Amino acid sequence: MIRRLLLTLLVAAVVLPAFGDDGSFNAEGYRLPPYRSPTPKVVEGAVTLNTEALKEMLSANPDAVLIDVYNVGYANGGFLQDTPHWTLPGAIWLPNTGNTPLEKRWRDYLYRHLQQLTEDNRDRALVFFCRADCWLSWNVAKRIAADGYTSVYWYRNGVDGWREAGGKVEAVRPEPVVGDGNP
Repeated sequence: MIRRLLLTLLVAAVVLPAFGDDGSFNAEGYRLPPYRSPTPKVVEGAVTLNTEALKEMLSANPDAVLIDVYNVGYANGGFLQDTPHWTLPGAIWLPNTGNTPLEKRWRDYLYRHLQQLTEDNRDRALVFFCRADCWLSWNVAKRIAADGYTSVYWYRNGVDGWREAGGKVEAVRPEPVVGDGNP
């Protein structure tokens, strides 16, 4: 516990000054809102992929799990989605899981789905993304790597970069919320 705290403080001391100590990060080094702004080239504990590297990785590892974390409103036990959400083919959409602070209900939602998607295998390749210049996927990749997942990837270009490279997209719905109507 103390070792993790010291490591977090060390990373914060190194990473945060690179982006300015302007209150954009919490004490653990996760980005606070607003989430749409230029992102760094790396995230601690994850491999950063550009579009070509993502295509190569998916070709070599078709079992990799693509996870879109773009936010969507949620109220009264349901997601407030009135327009299609376009994402990479085969991607799973786990919205609201890149926020800081991450509410318990969204943390539980994220980890419940990760356990199912990986069949409880923390070595399974997980690729997190949202949009270009979006910190949500950066936050999730950092969080998942810190929690012991070993094959974490961050597709920094997101859906925007995929489309710009001529990649096809498909409409998806958020993964269901289980339980009593709340994640």
